[in-house]
Amino acid sequence: MKKSVVTLIAAILLSLPLNAVAEEFVIAFAEWPPYTMMENKQPSGIDIEIGRELCKRVGIKPKFRMLPWQRALKYMKNGKVNALLTPKYSEERGKFMYYPSEPIRIEKRVLLVQKGSDIKVDKLDDLKGRKVGVVRGYSYTKEFDNYEGMNKVLCNDDDQLARIFAKKRVPIIAGVEEGSMKYLCKKAGVEAETVYVLGGEPTYIGLSRKATGSEGESLVEKFSKAVHQLKEEGFIKKTESKYF
Repeated sequence: MKKSVVTLIAAILLSLPLNAVAEEFVIAFAEWPPYTMMENKQPSGIDIEIGRELCKRVGIKPKFRMLPWQRALKYMKNGKVNALLTPKYSEERGKFMYYPSEPIRIEKRVLLVQKGSDIKVDKLDDLKGRKVGVVRGYSYTKEFDNYEGMNKVLCNDDDQLARIFAKKRVPIIAGVEEGSMKYLCKKAGVEAETVYVLGGEPTYIGLSRKATGSEGESLVEKFSKAVHQLKEEGFIKKTESKYF
């Protein structure tokens, strides 16, 4: 009788979602408005909302933790956190991180102008002789970084870039991430629109191989299906529309 009870309890535990048998499922993120940020001491932003909904679909209860990006990667590697929002794929990261087959979005590097501007950019040579705002130390694409025909106006960060753009000190700015740059421009008091896409890479919710252990492969498959569902239902686009 005792043996059958133990067997039944074990079967129930195995059938439960990961978080039902684990203490907590920690999802790390670095500050990247409007995707991941802290507001009123609470995690917020597009990817936080998406992360919550994904975990709801998968059947786990998340705990979000903001960390500097390099520390978040280190914690993913040594298993101190279970997941990370929203890394790009690399061969090195793939050694310690599971990636769903479905990305959350394609992160676009873009050129932007103020909405209603008559500036058109169909190729890099259309920037010849023009002022273009960029952030010092950023890499946009190799082709853009090495193009010498434009007059680059250097800023210290994206916030400063958005402010000088709003004051019309530069007619064109480059953004390493389209949505984030549009969000910062809106905060600075100007609406920006994309005139040229420099490139793009998919971003995901990554799962720590060490932290998720033997559950990792099945869990990442569940996340893949959940991301696909959110896209099909329009959840991701609807969430993004609230921010820009």
